[in-house]
Amino acid sequence: MKVIGAMQTVAGDWRVEVVRHTSGSRWYRLVHHDNVVDFLTIGRVAELLAQAGVDMGELSEVEAPITRAG
Repeated sequence: MKVIGAMQTVAGDWRVEVVRHTSGSRWYRLVHHDNVVDFLTIGRVAELLAQAGVDMGELSEVEAPITRAG
């Protein structure tokens, strides 16, 4: 698996990563401090962020995505 892109809040509290598997499949990963939720659709990411009071418009692209173990 490889992180091919990422966005996060200004403070870095919330991060959304686009993950690609060697098979070519892609999904989203939501990271909040030590909590990591994998295999999400972008719709589910938006729902979870909204539940936490975070608007997806608050996210900015991150130049160097962090690859996490998975």
